[in-house]
Amino acid sequence: LPDNHDIISLKLYQLTVERTPEEEKRDREVYLPVVDNLKLPGMEAPLEPMSGLALFLIVFFSLVAIVFAIVIGVIIYNKWQEQSRKHFY
Repeated sequence: LPDNHDIISLKLYQLTVERTPEEEKRDREVYLPVVDNLKLPGMEAPLEPMSGLALFLIVFFSLVAIVFAIVIGVIIYNKWQEQSRKHFY
């Protein structure tokens, strides 16, 4: 069961403190977040190059798939031509 909560009011206070530059530097180091192992989207480590065998297999199977698609296309085109010729007899 979800609960809905409404914010009725806020009380904000600003603390003004006079600080020396050394204290500012020390406090800035404390309050600034630092993430050393942050991985942003799209900034992955570069991929290592493909081996010769992997590249050959990808090209080979791509060519086989293209030839297969052309053969299927020719068969379908011939069947369609036969159907269109038989239609007029």
